[in-house]
Amino acid sequence: MTSDDPDLVGRAREGDQVAFARLFEQYHAPILNYLHRMVGDRAMAEDLTQDTFIKAYNALPSTRPDLAFKPWLYRIATNTAISQLRRRKIVQWIPFLPGHDHASDQSVERSVSRKQDIEQTLSRLPQHYAAALLLRHYQGLSLAETADALGVTENAAKLRLFRARKAFAEVYGTAEPLGVPGEWEAKG
Repeated sequence: MTSDDPDLVGRAREGDQVAFARLFEQYHAPILNYLHRMVGDRAMAEDLTQDTFIKAYNALPSTRPDLAFKPWLYRIATNTAISQLRRRKIVQWIPFLPGHDHASDQSVERSVSRKQDIEQTLSRLPQHYAAALLLRHYQGLSLAETADALGVTENAAKLRLFRARKAFAEVYGTAEPLGVPGEWEAKG
């Protein structure tokens, strides 16, 4: 959250459309990217992003003054995507690994293969586990923000992340997912 967020959120809560537009500009790309990774389809992600912001705009006036906007918005996005996936009976979680630039063709092939393995692994996990992993480890939300986004306590989020990592490792077939020590370890 930037230092402007509480002020922007407060003004948007009171109906200031310019303030909400600034929040939209700030969070549109991260929410779109998160949803794209979640559903694996850019057009669907764009629709879900629009739905997320419409829901946020409509619900904002009835929120608490101390609202943590970022995790609240991710919670709306997660719930919107899961509802859509259930309706369409699609389960596709496509993580794109951040921070991994590969120069050689062989590295690119390994990266594509690894991405496909991870995609398949995440698609086999329960949705609440995959969402927890994506929020915490790809979107970079803190443990508290992840808990808020999932609508659970921090202890429940820790437990869910622990179980999600364990399930991921079992499905992926390794104790260290991705073969990178600490890649999926909790940071908070």
